[in-house]
Amino acid sequence: MASQSDPNDIFSKPIVRRRFQATLAQQEHNADEDQNSSDVPLNPLSSPPLSLPETLSEGNPDTNLSDESEPEVLSQSSTSSLNKRMEESAIGGESNARSFKRSSSSQGFDYESSPMATAPVQKKKKDEIDMGGAKFFPKQEKKHVYTHKWTNDDDDNAIEDEHGASTSSSQRSRRVHQPAVSAVPRKPVYATSSSYSSSSSNIQRQSIRHIKEANELRESGEYADFKHDLIYILSSLRSADASMKVKCLSAISLAKKCVSPDFRQFIKSENMTTSIVKAILNSPDDDLFALAASTVLYLLTRDFNSIKIDYHTLRLVSQLLRIENMEQRPEEKDKVLNLVWEVFNAYIEKQEVGGQKASFDMRKDCLSPSSLIIEALVFICSRAVNDEIFKNELLNLGILQFIVAKIETNVNLIADGSEDTFHILVLNRCFRILESSSAFHKKNQAFLVSHRSNILIKSLAKFLQVIHDKVHDMPEETVKKYISCLALMCRLLINISHDNELCCSRLGQIDNFLPNALTTFTYLAPKYGKEDAYDINVMMTSLLTNLVERCNSNRKVLISQHVKMMIPGQEVEEVPALEAISRLFVYHEAQAQIVDADLDKELAFEEGGCGEGDEEDNEDSSDEDGVRKDGRLDRNKMDNMDQVDVVHALQQVMNKASAHMEGSVIASYHALLTGFVLQQNEEHLDDVRKHLPGNTFENMIAQLKRLYEFTKATMSKRIESNSGFRAIERVIDYLERLD
Repeated sequence: MASQSDPNDIFSKPIVRRRFQATLAQQEHNADEDQNSSDVPLNPLSSPPLSLPETLSEGNPDTNLSDESEPEVLSQSSTSSLNKRMEESAIGGESNARSFKRSSSSQGFDYESSPMATAPVQKKKKDEIDMGGAKFFPKQEKKHVYTHKWTNDDDDNAIEDEHGASTSSSQRSRRVHQPAVSAVPRKPVYATSSSYSSSSSNIQRQSIRHIKEANELRESGEYADFKHDLIYILSSLRSADASMKVKCLSAISLAKKCVSPDFRQFIKSENMTTSIVKAILNSPDDDLFALAASTVLYLLTRDFNSIKIDYHTLRLVSQLLRIENMEQRPEEKDKVLNLVWEVFNAYIEKQEVGGQKASFDMRKDCLSPSSLIIEALVFICSRAVNDEIFKNELLNLGILQFIVAKIETNVNLIADGSEDTFHILVLNRCFRILESSSAFHKKNQAFLVSHRSNILIKSLAKFLQVIHDKVHDMPEETVKKYISCLALMCRLLINISHDNELCCSRLGQIDNFLPNALTTFTYLAPKYGKEDAYDINVMMTSLLTNLVERCNSNRKVLISQHVKMMIPGQEVEEVPALEAISRLFVYHEAQAQIVDADLDKELAFEEGGCGEGDEEDNEDSSDEDGVRKDGRLDRNKMDNMDQVDVVHALQQVMNKASAHMEGSVIASYHALLTGFVLQQNEEHLDDVRKHLPGNTFENMIAQLKRLYEFTKATMSKRIESNSGFRAIERVIDYLERLD
């Protein structure tokens, strides 16, 4: 191991003076071989850190340091200059490395050759201070520089374009690591009041776009509340661990929610009807739960856009329809009935507040799942009148069978002397259901006729006989309900007798059915049917037309009858059937002619005006309201009327025109019935002609042509109406041949 005084030991620290002299000798030895050997930089990474040379004891600065042996001191301000000089020194890398290796070997040092170049000698700076032969460099403190970057790349490119040719490579490298400052500093733009107001208005305008209106906030809040409430209620109904009592109360809570039209609309818009039906599928297992579930279904069907009925819903309806008596849990029956009745009271109050008329004829003691489902079925069937699949399922699930049995039961109760008007209400609803389910549906029509040996048409004939027997002793309100129910029964009979010879023959064979049907529009409707007189006239005349169209036996029975007849303004008479029909035709046709005469006068008045005599007649025939007795508006008084009087006068004219229109339609149906009755019975032609104007069928033919044009214009799109068109054409041709 080398001693510490050995000058060749590279790990020992030599005396400063001796090391300095060795350096001078080495430089003189290599001066003639390589002029650039003194410029070889030392490797700052592999060599030990440099220290300032110490002065000799004599204090002679000239013997200590010289310009040729000036030590290399790196600047502490930045490392960029060092890296740049290392790159420049790579030009003569190989020659410098060889000279450095020879200089090292001549001194006896065994340094390994470093692949990296040493740092070059730095020129003297003006800031150097000579302190007794040693040069000290003042510490350059880093100054804080304000950096404002307008852009990152544009300013650098602009500076390089401006100083590209004159700037040295060291300056460019130094600028890369310095803050980017523009040559021409930009002035900040201070916000003025106008710019601030415009910017603030823009921000406010953008923020307002994202703010919802008050009604939108209310609707979104209601939507969230409805959704959460429905999910909570359905979780209770679907729970397998919940008791029937809990499910019953949950269904009542759902019914309370369904009182609101907004909640019902939410259920339909979100298609939650199927989820609700599936949650109450087990309601028929408990009577009180079934009552609550029926209440929910009843409320969901009250809107015009009723719920969509699928197979599962219709099956549930079929099961609830058969629960008429609630015998389970009698101790809780009154409590549940009270809760359900409160729901219906809230519903009626809600409808009245909304300006709608709520028709709810149910009584608290008559509430049952069956009665509520019958009410719901009325709306369901009316919305699905064109749905053939729905009508088929009504028959397949036994709903039509139950309705027929319900009609039979209530007719028998009324015939036995029951004065409870609730039976009339049930019959009203059942007639509506069967009317919708049998409209243009041959399969259901045939079933209703043949079911249980014609039990339906027998019950209907029995109900018609009961009305004729008891209508004289009934109160006025009760008579009104019976007449309204009778009009619905006529609609049902028209549907099931349309192009059905079996039904027509069976109805004709029932005792007193044909004379009762004829008396209905010759006597009953004019005397008792004030509001429903038009419906009963048209419906019953159409029914008799169906019965005699294809069945000659019914024609003979009808011709042989004597019936009561009542013409307004005349006494009640009992006359033959053909005479009654002919005289009623003349009366209603006369009412219809008033419309035609008024129209002709109106057109003549507009074209050429009226004479003085006509004006005097118009003044005499006008009343105080500006409406003449024949239904025309008195134009002489129109100019002196205010807006209220004009509206009132127009309303009176419309009422009279409506009455005249009804007369024309009734007269047309009477003419149609007369034409079918006379077929194959020409021996009774004179019995009809003698009551007609001019003893001809001219007026009947004119009315039938109007009916044909009207029917063709309104029902030409229906294929089922083709038979009606052909029937009217046959009657017109037949009467024209007779004349």
